[in-house]
Amino acid sequence: MRACVGACGLALVGTPLLLIGGGCAGPDVAASGDPLTASRQADLTPAERVAAIKQVKAEVATGQTDRVVMRHAMKEMAWALETPEPVRAAALEALLWDEHAEAESLVLVQEMLPTEPGRQCVAVMATAIADHGWTEATPMLVRSLARPVEGVGDRERAEFRALEALYPDEPIERVAFDVFLEPKVDAGPAGLQLDMRTREAGWELVGRLAADGDARARLLQDSTGGDDEGRELLGKLREVHEAFGVVPQRAEEMRWAVRLVDDREDRLGAWWTQAREAVSRLGATQREGLALRHLEAVRWAGQAQAGWLGMSREELLSELAARLRGRQLYARTEAIRGTANANAERLATGRDGLVWGDVVVLLVVDRALADEGVHSAIFAGADKDNKDRSTEHGGMLWTDAGGFHVQPFAPRGTATPDDRRFVAPREMIDYSSAALAHFHYHVTKWRNRAYSGPSPADLDYAARFGRACVAFTGIAPGVLNADVYFPNGTVVDLGEVRRSAAGR
Repeated sequence: MRACVGACGLALVGTPLLLIGGGCAGPDVAASGDPLTASRQADLTPAERVAAIKQVKAEVATGQTDRVVMRHAMKEMAWALETPEPVRAAALEALLWDEHAEAESLVLVQEMLPTEPGRQCVAVMATAIADHGWTEATPMLVRSLARPVEGVGDRERAEFRALEALYPDEPIERVAFDVFLEPKVDAGPAGLQLDMRTREAGWELVGRLAADGDARARLLQDSTGGDDEGRELLGKLREVHEAFGVVPQRAEEMRWAVRLVDDREDRLGAWWTQAREAVSRLGATQREGLALRHLEAVRWAGQAQAGWLGMSREELLSELAARLRGRQLYARTEAIRGTANANAERLATGRDGLVWGDVVVLLVVDRALADEGVHSAIFAGADKDNKDRSTEHGGMLWTDAGGFHVQPFAPRGTATPDDRRFVAPREMIDYSSAALAHFHYHVTKWRNRAYSGPSPADLDYAARFGRACVAFTGIAPGVLNADVYFPNGTVVDLGEVRRSAAGR
């Protein structure tokens, strides 16, 4: 009865358990022959197999079926993704409330939950964790909850409710932050880095539950625990916050912040000093929403356009609007998810989604695209992208003492071939701590106007990595359109870029 209450209550918030029938007992379907054999028969309906599993549980209770044999069969079904999910969920229920094998059941949950794709199975495991008080499974709940489920809010999910049951007097973002500081998970086989994956999941969840930067800053300042690596990461994040007033939100941004500190002693020493000085000149309203993606543009402005640091968001928007006036813009008309909005890429439409730092980024990127060297390099990359049918090409925009430059990155040969997708190499991401923006091309064909602007996958990339990005789309031979997009999905069309006469 206890399993029935759990499976139909806590576990079902946002993740309906689709066992057939109106109640927890499921349908009154009598499997023919041996119920253990019937439970594994793929030619039976899920409802018949679930009913057979219930019979198996009853026979174990009366001693008619061996418990060890039952557990072995149920484990096989629970792990088998090709098995219908209601059957897998029923198998898990048969296992996880077996009072004679609680330790074994905990291990099963610890192994399955972090990567389990089925929401019914997650719901059953989360319920079992809460029912048994398995705090040892906290890191696994955090890893599972850190993976977003479309259409279901974090606080509606079974994992969240299980964490609330385990920690009734503690905010869940605090629980997730503690997992970041000390995941209590072995690294696993070489290369898996399960401990670091768990830390990153903890930070990802913190960023979602404590979306306000001040809330994350308080977590940074109030924390004293953690293992050796956790305390080291905490110290580096505090250094970034103290220097720039920024607390990263996503897990990839956390990695970015740590790399900034690591590179400060090497190639970014002067950059760090200049960026910190420029940020120190900003007022409170300019700092609102300030993030890692803004630091390079703010640093450049402090060196080359100091007046911008004293301007308000509205003043900067007016300057940008003046620069864009009269330009030919090309809106994306081919939708991949949802409906294309031809006006969504215009500055007048997207301006409310831009914080002060975003407008500075737009102004600096616009300056970069007017640079002769950048101009030539962008078209050279576009030609390569157009000829390469295996992948999209991309790279980074940088500032330098003499202006700006482009650093292209060819996708790795091991990336999945797809001429409509840019797979950024890990080394590009890791090296781009002080880059102005990431970019890639949509030049599968030169006349590609319908795809002008970022795709949903491109917007997902910007959100995941916390980056300002640029998409260059072929409009006609020798004509590109430049769209800048941000992690919150705001897109601003900077208009067309034409190949110079010298580059033809």
